[in-house]
Amino acid sequence: MSELDKVLINLFRKQSSDVSDKNVIKATGQHSIRKVAFDMFKVVGDTYDDLWKMESVNGEDFLVRCSDRPEYKEYREKEASLWTAVSNNSSDNVTLKYKNVPICTFSSEEYGFGTDDVTMFKSALIDVLNEDNDFIGKVIASQPKGKAEAISSIFPEIKKLIK
Repeated sequence: MSELDKVLINLFRKQSSDVSDKNVIKATGQHSIRKVAFDMFKVVGDTYDDLWKMESVNGEDFLVRCSDRPEYKEYREKEASLWTAVSNNSSDNVTLKYKNVPICTFSSEEYGFGTDDVTMFKSALIDVLNEDNDFIGKVIASQPKGKAEAISSIFPEIKKLIK
């Protein structure tokens, strides 16, 4: 990556209002946070779902991302998976994607997850998909006929899983 690219990425991150683009944010109450352990927090809306630590600098409180991820790493639900589960901003819907193509949406109303446990729901969904081909077939088969046929034609490897 060139120096110009690094400068432009850093500029974008500084100007972005999305918490996922930040590694340090001022604790002003602008972001919704929840305490998960002693001095560790989760920031609502962080698509990386990282832990954050409260630190004081010159009398001001900041949340600092606690992560070993490289600076420019792409977001992942499961690194080796072709499946991803992404929640919307209000965490009331989870969209299941295969190779970044939306396949199915799960609503919190139907499946009973909330903002506090949407991350657990997404993780469990991906785990089941990676381990159970019958579940994949059931998810595809539950889609409208035209959508299931389109998915099958785009991804022939999925077609054999539909029963």
